[in-house]
Amino acid sequence: MAAGIVFAVRETEYIEPLLHYIQHSEYGEMLKVKAFSRMEAFRDYMKRGETPDAVVGDPEFIEAWLVEGRSEVPWAVLDENGSMAAWSNGSAAHGRRIAKYQALPSLLSAVIQLGKLRRTRKEGRSDGGPLVIGVVSPSGSSGKTTVAMNMAKLFGSQGLSVFYLNLEAVNSSGLYLRPPGGSGPGLERLLYEIQASREREKPEEIAIAPYAVRLDALRCDTFRPVANVKEMLQMSERDARELIARLAADGGYDLILIDTGDIDEDRTRGAMACSDRLVWVIRDDEASAYKLGRWASHLEEMQDSHPEAIADLRERSLLAVNFVKDGVRQIQLPEHLEPDAVLPYISSWSLPGIGELLLNSPPFQHGIASLCQAITGAPQAEAVLSSGVRT
Repeated sequence: MAAGIVFAVRETEYIEPLLHYIQHSEYGEMLKVKAFSRMEAFRDYMKRGETPDAVVGDPEFIEAWLVEGRSEVPWAVLDENGSMAAWSNGSAAHGRRIAKYQALPSLLSAVIQLGKLRRTRKEGRSDGGPLVIGVVSPSGSSGKTTVAMNMAKLFGSQGLSVFYLNLEAVNSSGLYLRPPGGSGPGLERLLYEIQASREREKPEEIAIAPYAVRLDALRCDTFRPVANVKEMLQMSERDARELIARLAADGGYDLILIDTGDIDEDRTRGAMACSDRLVWVIRDDEASAYKLGRWASHLEEMQDSHPEAIADLRERSLLAVNFVKDGVRQIQLPEHLEPDAVLPYISSWSLPGIGELLLNSPPFQHGIASLCQAITGAPQAEAVLSSGVRT
Protein backbone atom coordinates (compact mmCIF):
# COMPACT_ATOMS: atom_id res chain seq x y z
CA MET A 1 0.00 0.00 0.00
CA ALA A 2 1.41 3.38 -1.05
CA ALA A 3 2.06 5.86 1.74
CA GLY A 4 0.73 9.39 1.66
CA ILE A 5 3.46 12.03 1.69
CA VAL A 6 2.88 15.78 1.55
CA PHE A 7 5.62 17.96 0.03
CA ALA A 8 5.40 21.72 0.62
CA VAL A 9 8.10 23.59 -1.29
CA ARG A 10 8.02 27.18 -2.49
CA GLU A 11 9.70 26.48 -5.86
CA THR A 12 7.57 24.74 -8.51
CA GLU A 13 10.82 24.01 -10.41
CA TYR A 14 11.81 21.78 -7.45
CA ILE A 15 8.47 19.97 -7.26
CA GLU A 16 7.99 19.18 -10.96
CA PRO A 17 11.14 17.05 -11.54
CA LEU A 18 10.60 15.37 -8.16
CA LEU A 19 7.07 14.29 -9.11
CA HIS A 20 8.24 13.22 -12.57
CA TYR A 21 10.96 11.03 -11.06
CA ILE A 22 8.57 9.43 -8.59
CA GLN A 23 6.03 8.71 -11.33
CA HIS A 24 8.61 6.99 -13.56
CA SER A 25 10.53 5.02 -10.95
CA GLU A 26 9.88 2.24 -8.43
CA TYR A 27 8.92 4.93 -5.91
CA GLY A 28 5.67 5.45 -7.82
CA GLU A 29 4.30 2.26 -6.25
CA MET A 30 5.54 3.18 -2.79
CA LEU A 31 4.52 6.82 -2.47
CA LYS A 32 1.28 8.72 -2.94
CA VAL A 33 2.41 12.35 -3.08
CA LYS A 34 0.55 15.62 -2.66
CA ALA A 35 2.70 18.65 -3.48
CA PHE A 36 2.10 22.34 -2.71
CA SER A 37 3.97 25.52 -3.53
CA ARG A 38 1.41 27.96 -2.08
CA MET A 39 1.05 28.35 1.67
CA GLU A 40 -2.74 28.85 1.58
CA ALA A 41 -3.37 25.65 -0.37
CA PHE A 42 -1.03 23.68 1.88
CA ARG A 43 -2.61 24.90 5.12
CA ASP A 44 -6.11 24.30 3.78
CA TYR A 45 -5.26 20.70 2.80
CA MET A 46 -3.64 19.99 6.14
CA LYS A 47 -6.79 21.16 7.90
CA ARG A 48 -9.34 19.36 5.72
CA GLY A 49 -7.55 16.63 3.81
CA GLU A 50 -6.59 13.10 4.77
CA THR A 51 -3.96 12.73 7.46
CA PRO A 52 -0.69 11.94 5.63
CA ASP A 53 1.97 9.48 6.72
CA ALA A 54 4.59 12.24 6.66
CA VAL A 55 5.05 15.90 5.79
CA VAL A 56 8.22 17.27 4.15
CA GLY A 57 8.73 20.91 3.34
CA ASP A 58 10.55 24.21 3.52
CA PRO A 59 10.90 25.68 7.03
CA GLU A 60 8.18 28.32 6.63
CA PHE A 61 5.60 25.71 5.60
CA ILE A 62 6.46 23.35 8.45
CA GLU A 63 6.52 26.20 10.98
CA ALA A 64 3.06 27.40 9.96
CA TRP A 65 1.64 23.88 10.12
CA LEU A 66 3.13 23.08 13.52
CA VAL A 67 1.64 26.23 15.01
CA GLU A 68 -1.77 24.85 14.11
CA GLY A 69 -1.11 21.39 15.58
CA ARG A 70 -1.14 17.90 13.99
CA SER A 71 2.55 17.55 14.88
CA GLU A 72 1.97 13.89 15.76
CA VAL A 73 2.52 13.21 12.06
CA PRO A 74 6.22 12.59 11.26
CA TRP A 75 7.72 15.59 9.47
CA ALA A 76 11.00 16.88 8.09
CA VAL A 77 12.38 20.28 7.18
CA LEU A 78 14.14 20.48 3.82
CA ASP A 79 17.51 21.92 4.82
CA GLU A 80 19.32 23.97 2.16
CA ASN A 81 22.69 24.46 3.87
CA GLY A 82 23.27 21.43 6.13
CA SER A 83 22.87 23.51 9.29
CA MET A 84 21.72 21.62 12.35
CA ALA A 85 20.72 24.62 14.41
CA ALA A 86 18.13 23.77 17.02
CA TRP A 87 14.56 23.99 15.77
CA SER A 88 12.83 26.96 17.32
CA ASN A 89 9.36 25.46 17.48
CA GLY A 90 8.49 23.60 20.66
CA SER A 91 6.78 20.73 18.80
CA ALA A 92 9.95 19.17 17.45
CA ALA A 93 9.58 15.69 18.90
CA HIS A 94 8.60 14.12 15.56
CA GLY A 95 10.83 16.22 13.32
CA ARG A 96 13.90 15.62 11.21
CA ARG A 97 16.06 17.53 8.79
CA ILE A 98 16.68 16.25 5.27
CA ALA A 99 19.13 17.81 2.84
CA LYS A 100 17.03 19.57 0.20
CA TYR A 101 19.47 19.21 -2.66
CA GLN A 102 20.73 15.63 -3.01
CA ALA A 103 20.33 12.64 -5.30
CA LEU A 104 16.62 11.87 -5.59
CA PRO A 105 16.90 8.22 -4.49
CA SER A 106 18.69 9.36 -1.32
CA LEU A 107 16.06 12.02 -0.69
CA LEU A 108 13.19 9.60 -1.17
CA SER A 109 14.91 6.93 0.92
CA ALA A 110 14.98 9.43 3.80
CA VAL A 111 11.30 10.23 3.21
CA ILE A 112 10.44 6.52 3.24
CA GLN A 113 12.12 6.11 6.61
CA LEU A 114 10.39 9.24 7.89
CA GLY A 115 6.99 7.84 6.97
CA LYS A 116 7.88 4.45 8.45
CA LEU A 117 7.16 2.70 5.18
CA ARG A 118 7.99 -0.95 4.64
CA ARG A 119 8.85 -1.25 8.32
CA THR A 120 8.35 -4.55 10.01
CA ARG A 121 9.41 -4.82 13.59
CA LYS A 122 11.50 -7.92 13.76
CA GLU A 123 11.20 -9.51 17.16
CA GLY A 124 11.44 -6.13 18.83
CA ARG A 125 10.68 -5.28 22.40
CA SER A 126 7.32 -6.19 23.84
CA ASP A 127 6.75 -2.59 24.94
CA GLY A 128 6.86 -1.39 21.33
CA GLY A 129 10.13 0.48 21.78
CA PRO A 130 13.07 0.26 19.38
CA LEU A 131 15.29 -2.80 19.25
CA VAL A 132 18.66 -1.87 20.81
CA ILE A 133 21.66 -3.80 19.49
CA GLY A 134 25.09 -3.42 21.06
CA VAL A 135 28.22 -4.47 19.16
CA VAL A 136 31.09 -5.35 21.51
CA SER A 137 34.46 -7.06 21.37
CA PRO A 138 36.75 -8.56 24.00
CA SER A 139 39.79 -7.63 21.89
CA GLY A 140 40.99 -4.83 19.66
CA SER A 141 41.22 -4.83 15.84
CA SER A 142 38.27 -7.21 15.57
CA GLY A 143 36.52 -5.23 12.84
CA LYS A 144 33.74 -4.29 15.26
CA THR A 145 33.06 -0.90 13.69
CA THR A 146 32.96 -2.38 10.16
CA VAL A 147 30.43 -4.95 11.39
CA ALA A 148 28.34 -2.26 13.11
CA MET A 149 28.33 0.04 10.07
CA ASN A 150 27.32 -2.76 7.69
CA MET A 151 24.53 -3.83 10.06
CA ALA A 152 23.23 -0.26 10.22
CA LYS A 153 23.29 -0.02 6.44
CA LEU A 154 21.47 -3.32 5.95
CA PHE A 155 18.71 -2.51 8.44
CA GLY A 156 18.38 1.01 7.02
CA SER A 157 18.13 -0.35 3.48
CA GLN A 158 15.24 -2.54 4.67
CA GLY A 159 13.22 0.62 5.39
CA LEU A 160 13.80 0.63 9.15
CA SER A 161 14.54 3.91 10.87
CA VAL A 162 17.99 3.35 12.40
CA PHE A 163 20.22 5.37 14.72
CA TYR A 164 23.93 4.50 14.65
CA LEU A 165 25.47 5.46 18.00
CA ASN A 166 29.26 5.30 18.14
CA LEU A 167 30.59 5.27 21.74
CA GLU A 168 34.27 4.73 20.95
CA ALA A 169 36.67 7.18 22.62
CA VAL A 170 37.88 7.95 19.08
CA ASN A 171 35.11 7.41 16.56
CA SER A 172 36.86 5.33 13.90
CA SER A 173 33.82 5.44 11.59
CA GLY A 174 34.96 8.98 10.73
CA LEU A 175 37.74 7.40 8.66
CA TYR A 176 35.23 6.00 6.18
CA LEU A 177 32.09 8.10 6.46
CA ARG A 178 31.43 11.71 5.64
CA PRO A 179 28.86 13.19 8.02
CA PRO A 180 27.12 16.33 6.70
CA GLY A 181 28.86 19.63 7.27
CA GLY A 182 27.62 22.42 9.47
CA SER A 183 28.28 23.54 13.00
CA GLY A 184 25.05 22.72 14.78
CA PRO A 185 24.86 21.14 18.25
CA GLY A 186 26.02 17.55 18.51
CA LEU A 187 26.57 14.81 21.05
CA GLU A 188 28.66 17.02 23.35
CA ARG A 189 25.80 19.50 23.73
CA LEU A 190 23.22 16.73 24.14
CA LEU A 191 25.25 15.15 26.95
CA TYR A 192 25.42 18.54 28.66
CA GLU A 193 21.65 18.95 28.37
CA ILE A 194 21.08 15.45 29.79
CA GLN A 195 23.37 16.13 32.75
CA ALA A 196 21.77 19.54 33.38
CA SER A 197 18.32 17.95 33.29
CA ARG A 198 19.19 15.81 36.31
CA GLU A 199 19.51 18.91 38.47
CA ARG A 200 16.04 20.15 37.65
CA GLU A 201 13.11 19.26 39.86
CA LYS A 202 11.25 17.83 36.87
CA PRO A 203 13.47 16.40 34.11
CA GLU A 204 12.65 17.87 30.71
CA GLU A 205 12.03 16.00 27.49
CA ILE A 206 14.91 16.49 25.07
CA ALA A 207 14.25 16.10 21.34
CA ILE A 208 17.00 14.22 19.52
CA ALA A 209 16.40 15.75 16.08
CA PRO A 210 18.37 19.00 16.61
CA TYR A 211 21.50 17.02 17.54
CA ALA A 212 21.33 14.28 14.90
CA VAL A 213 22.57 14.28 11.32
CA ARG A 214 21.61 12.13 8.39
CA LEU A 215 24.24 9.61 7.27
CA ASP A 216 23.24 8.67 3.72
CA ALA A 217 26.02 6.09 3.35
CA LEU A 218 24.41 4.00 6.12
CA ARG A 219 20.75 4.98 5.55
CA CYS A 220 20.51 6.13 9.15
CA ASP A 221 20.91 8.98 11.62
CA THR A 222 23.94 9.53 13.83
CA PHE A 223 25.90 12.15 15.75
CA ARG A 224 28.94 13.85 14.26
CA PRO A 225 32.19 12.39 15.63
CA VAL A 226 33.07 14.15 18.89
CA ALA A 227 36.11 16.39 18.36
CA ASN A 228 37.32 16.40 21.96
CA VAL A 229 38.32 12.89 23.10
CA LYS A 230 38.05 14.04 26.71
CA GLU A 231 34.29 14.42 26.30
CA MET A 232 33.98 10.71 25.51
CA LEU A 233 36.41 9.56 28.18
CA GLN A 234 34.38 11.41 30.81
CA MET A 235 31.10 9.77 29.81
CA SER A 236 29.91 7.68 32.75
CA GLU A 237 27.85 4.51 32.72
CA ARG A 238 24.91 6.59 33.89
CA ASP A 239 25.45 9.09 31.05
CA ALA A 240 25.46 6.26 28.52
CA ARG A 241 22.32 4.69 29.96
CA GLU A 242 20.44 7.99 29.92
CA LEU A 243 21.60 8.81 26.40
CA ILE A 244 20.34 5.47 25.09
CA ALA A 245 17.10 5.85 27.05
CA ARG A 246 16.54 9.28 25.47
CA LEU A 247 17.16 7.87 22.00
CA ALA A 248 14.71 5.04 22.67
CA ALA A 249 12.08 7.39 24.08
CA ASP A 250 12.36 9.77 21.13
CA GLY A 251 9.92 7.61 19.19
CA GLY A 252 11.58 8.18 15.84
CA TYR A 253 13.59 4.99 15.55
CA ASP A 254 12.87 1.32 15.00
CA LEU A 255 16.40 0.26 15.85
CA ILE A 256 19.35 1.73 17.76
CA LEU A 257 22.72 0.19 16.87
CA ILE A 258 25.52 0.91 19.36
CA ASP A 259 29.17 0.64 18.34
CA THR A 260 30.85 0.40 21.74
CA GLY A 261 34.35 1.23 22.98
CA ASP A 262 36.67 -0.97 25.00
CA ILE A 263 34.78 -3.61 26.94
CA ASP A 264 36.03 -2.41 30.34
CA GLU A 265 34.95 1.21 29.85
CA ASP A 266 32.04 2.70 31.80
CA ARG A 267 30.08 3.79 28.73
CA THR A 268 30.42 0.29 27.22
CA ARG A 269 29.00 -1.23 30.40
CA GLY A 270 26.08 1.18 30.14
CA ALA A 271 25.48 0.21 26.53
CA MET A 272 25.65 -3.50 27.34
CA ALA A 273 23.10 -3.09 30.12
CA CYS A 274 20.66 -1.31 27.76
CA SER A 275 21.00 -3.63 24.76
CA ASP A 276 18.30 -6.13 23.84
CA ARG A 277 20.87 -8.02 21.75
CA LEU A 278 24.66 -8.09 22.14
CA VAL A 279 26.84 -9.04 19.18
CA TRP A 280 30.31 -10.17 20.29
CA VAL A 281 32.83 -9.78 17.45
CA ILE A 282 36.19 -11.57 17.49
CA ARG A 283 38.94 -12.14 14.94
CA ASP A 284 39.65 -15.61 13.65
CA ASP A 285 42.96 -15.80 15.55
CA GLU A 286 44.34 -17.31 18.74
CA ALA A 287 44.63 -14.03 20.68
CA SER A 288 40.95 -13.20 20.18
CA ALA A 289 39.85 -16.72 21.08
CA TYR A 290 42.00 -16.60 24.22
CA LYS A 291 40.50 -13.28 25.35
CA LEU A 292 36.99 -14.53 24.64
CA GLY A 293 37.74 -17.61 26.71
CA ARG A 294 38.99 -15.49 29.60
CA TRP A 295 35.80 -13.41 29.57
CA ALA A 296 33.71 -16.58 29.42
CA SER A 297 35.59 -17.92 32.46
CA HIS A 298 35.03 -14.63 34.27
CA LEU A 299 31.29 -14.89 33.67
CA GLU A 300 31.31 -18.48 34.90
CA GLU A 301 32.91 -17.31 38.14
CA MET A 302 30.14 -14.73 38.57
CA GLN A 303 27.41 -17.33 37.98
CA ASP A 304 26.99 -18.22 41.65
CA SER A 305 26.70 -14.65 42.89
CA HIS A 306 24.70 -13.21 39.95
CA PRO A 307 22.89 -16.16 38.34
CA GLU A 308 19.98 -14.19 36.84
CA ALA A 309 22.20 -11.44 35.40
CA ILE A 310 24.60 -13.92 33.80
CA ALA A 311 21.74 -15.99 32.37
CA ASP A 312 20.22 -12.81 30.92
CA LEU A 313 23.55 -11.80 29.37
CA ARG A 314 23.95 -15.20 27.74
CA GLU A 315 20.42 -15.09 26.36
CA ARG A 316 21.01 -11.69 24.78
CA SER A 317 24.41 -12.52 23.29
CA LEU A 318 25.42 -13.66 19.81
CA LEU A 319 28.90 -14.41 18.50
CA ALA A 320 30.36 -13.36 15.16
CA VAL A 321 33.79 -14.61 14.05
CA ASN A 322 35.38 -12.10 11.66
CA PHE A 323 38.20 -12.31 9.09
CA VAL A 324 37.57 -15.99 8.28
CA LYS A 325 39.50 -17.09 5.19
CA ASP A 326 37.87 -19.39 2.63
CA GLY A 327 34.96 -20.09 5.00
CA VAL A 328 37.07 -22.25 7.32
CA ARG A 329 37.62 -21.13 10.93
CA GLN A 330 41.17 -21.45 12.21
CA ILE A 331 40.46 -21.04 15.92
CA GLN A 332 39.10 -23.38 18.56
CA LEU A 333 36.33 -21.62 20.44
CA PRO A 334 35.81 -22.07 24.18
CA GLU A 335 33.64 -25.00 25.17
CA HIS A 336 29.88 -24.59 24.61
CA LEU A 337 30.41 -21.61 22.26
CA GLU A 338 29.43 -21.71 18.59
CA PRO A 339 29.38 -18.72 16.21
CA ASP A 340 26.04 -17.32 15.11
CA ALA A 341 27.72 -15.84 12.05
CA VAL A 342 31.03 -16.25 10.20
CA LEU A 343 32.25 -13.14 8.39
CA PRO A 344 34.77 -13.45 5.57
CA TYR A 345 38.25 -12.03 5.24
CA ILE A 346 38.26 -9.43 2.42
CA SER A 347 41.77 -9.11 1.01
CA SER A 348 41.15 -5.74 -0.66
CA TRP A 349 40.52 -4.16 2.75
CA SER A 350 44.24 -4.35 3.48
CA LEU A 351 44.89 -1.73 0.79
CA PRO A 352 45.10 2.01 1.64
CA GLY A 353 42.10 4.26 1.04
CA ILE A 354 39.50 1.50 1.27
CA GLY A 355 36.70 3.95 2.10
CA GLU A 356 33.46 2.80 0.51
CA LEU A 357 34.80 -0.72 -0.05
CA LEU A 358 34.00 -1.48 3.59
CA LEU A 359 30.32 -0.96 2.89
CA ASN A 360 30.09 -2.57 -0.53
CA SER A 361 31.51 -6.09 -0.37
CA PRO A 362 28.90 -8.69 -1.44
CA PRO A 363 30.56 -11.59 0.46
CA PHE A 364 30.73 -9.54 3.65
CA GLN A 365 27.15 -8.30 3.21
CA HIS A 366 26.05 -11.92 2.87
CA GLY A 367 27.63 -12.68 6.23
CA ILE A 368 26.06 -9.57 7.77
CA ALA A 369 22.64 -10.63 6.46
CA SER A 370 23.09 -13.99 8.21
CA LEU A 371 24.05 -12.22 11.43
CA CYS A 372 21.03 -9.91 11.26
CA GLN A 373 18.77 -12.89 10.62
CA ALA A 374 20.19 -14.56 13.74
CA ILE A 375 19.37 -11.40 15.71
CA THR A 376 15.85 -10.84 14.45
CA GLY A 377 14.78 -14.34 13.46
CA ALA A 378 13.69 -13.08 10.04
CA PRO A 379 15.44 -13.32 6.65
CA GLN A 380 17.32 -10.18 5.59
CA ALA A 381 17.50 -9.03 2.00
CA GLU A 382 21.02 -8.15 0.94
CA ALA A 383 20.22 -5.71 -1.86
CA VAL A 384 21.67 -2.25 -1.28
CA LEU A 385 19.76 0.75 -2.57
CA SER A 386 21.48 2.74 -5.27
CA SER A 387 22.50 6.25 -4.28
CA GLY A 388 22.59 7.64 -7.81
CA VAL A 389 19.84 9.01 -10.04
CA ARG A 390 18.83 6.74 -12.89
CA THR A 391 19.28 8.05 -16.36
